[in-house]
Amino acid sequence: MSSAFSSRFMQTRDNEDVEEAITLCQESLAALSSLHPDRYFSYMRLQVAYVSRYQILRDPVDLSLAVENFRLASRHPTQIFPERIINAIDWARQVELFDSHMMTQSSIISRRELAAAFRGARSLPVDAASCAICRDNLRRAVELVEQGRGQQWSLVLRLRTPLEDLKSRNPELARKFLNLSTHLSDARGSIARTNRAVADQAATEYRRLTKQWEAVVAETRDLRAFSQFLLPPSCEDLQVAARQGPIIILIASQNSCSAIIVPTSGGPHHVPFPSIALADLKILKDRFARAIRDASRMSPAESRTDLIVLLRITWDEIMLPIVNLLEHVLKLKHRSRIRLCPTADFTSIPLHAAHPFQTKADCSGKEPCLEDIYICSYMPTLSALIRSRQWMKKRVPPSFVAIGQGQPGAGKGKALLAIDSELELVRKLVPTTANSTTISGDAATRAGALSTLQQNTWVHLACHGKQDSMQPDNSHFVMRDEHLTLLDIVERDIPQAEFAFLSACHTAIGDEKTSEEVVHLAAGLQFSGFKSVVGTLWEVDDAIAKHVVEAFYTHMLGDLKDGGVMDCTKAAWALNCAMHAVKTKVLLEQRMAFVHIGV
Repeated sequence: MSSAFSSRFMQTRDNEDVEEAITLCQESLAALSSLHPDRYFSYMRLQVAYVSRYQILRDPVDLSLAVENFRLASRHPTQIFPERIINAIDWARQVELFDSHMMTQSSIISRRELAAAFRGARSLPVDAASCAICRDNLRRAVELVEQGRGQQWSLVLRLRTPLEDLKSRNPELARKFLNLSTHLSDARGSIARTNRAVADQAATEYRRLTKQWEAVVAETRDLRAFSQFLLPPSCEDLQVAARQGPIIILIASQNSCSAIIVPTSGGPHHVPFPSIALADLKILKDRFARAIRDASRMSPAESRTDLIVLLRITWDEIMLPIVNLLEHVLKLKHRSRIRLCPTADFTSIPLHAAHPFQTKADCSGKEPCLEDIYICSYMPTLSALIRSRQWMKKRVPPSFVAIGQGQPGAGKGKALLAIDSELELVRKLVPTTANSTTISGDAATRAGALSTLQQNTWVHLACHGKQDSMQPDNSHFVMRDEHLTLLDIVERDIPQAEFAFLSACHTAIGDEKTSEEVVHLAAGLQFSGFKSVVGTLWEVDDAIAKHVVEAFYTHMLGDLKDGGVMDCTKAAWALNCAMHAVKTKVLLEQRMAFVHIGV
């Protein structure tokens, strides 16, 4: 009966029909026990009803509810494994449907609202990728993770970069595309009106605009070099990101936890983690958070026993199998670059700090840790890394600005007494050949910081940083007057920017509720144009941070006193060297906080 009402709704556009279909399914679910096999069919019919309503009203909440019912159906214990794989493939199609809808949204705010509506299905990309792994389709798994990870960022990038190219190639076609995208976004809001006649007229107009939009996209794809316009990148496209070192994608799903290594050449490799389930990863994440919090209250002389145990688990169960494949299969030389792309709860594990903390079997010394063997960076998405490298070709003469705010306004945080001395330290370490400026105190306002971010290629930012877990776009740096928010940053397009050192707390950790979105301050700077960023995962003492800052810039810029070019691609190496240099000065939990993102 529910299917009949859904089918009739597609014919009549009468909301009462689809509401009746949804009600019948919900009543059926309420009457059935949790293990009753018919619950599977109720979930599937309910998703059909939501998809039907989405196709008419274009409300992304319906799409989210449809995918959530896919998830519940596919995981129902009465379903056999092959049927679950078939459902997972349908999930992938839902991602593509959501992706195409997002492409018609013209503003960052509307994309953010859509992503929020889709949060109920946030495990979709990794679950679909996990099923692709089960079918030995590693290339498809890479594509699914990339397509679902960082939806807000990836869609902004996929829209921004090709449009710039299209404006150069065919300005009129680019203008048509932008106008139609705006009209589509506006028209969607009219469809939901209660007045039936107005809603029907709006729906007709929406379908007309959609056909025009699709025609413009098709015309664009007929142009030479635009065949993939707005399409998600293929695995072959994404492998370009691994040209300067392998990419390690860590996938955490209900089905399994494992890694895919994308090498410089050849096909991807799979590294299973047989001893780790998703529940184990959640426990490990929570234990890390507690151990880091406890360590911050300890005296320097106290042993960080809990933290050491957790880093050893991370090494044994996660990073050692990866290192074994890198060393013995890919023959990757020591001190080479690797890039980590964690998903789900892996984003809350300090993978770069994995350490065996044990002596070699022959007693000749200590076993090396991950950062002894390789130079690690993180990356929000593979597409972001590719884009950063492309923009490196358009370099301008370097200019350096140090922004410091140690005395924020009332109620905005405690005074940071070491900021001024940190800025002076940075000033002395920057070569005289660079055009260098400093702003601090009353000059370090929101407007002043935004202006200098856009005018300089290298930025050192020393202040309070805060991650907003409820609204990640409102994560911010604390300035003298107003907050400098993540949204402020990503709305700017700064293609000439190269490097940023964020000497502030919580700049490279995102919202755990939307970990696939990678929405944090360091990622925001990278997506706005900065190719290479150093940030922190948790709170760092500003007096301690000075030691890291000094060691970092000594390695980063030390060989430029007699000339040379400032090179942001050295940042990961310089941070790695700095961490080794400050081992006796900076406590373990403080060293672990610093990470590199980007080229």
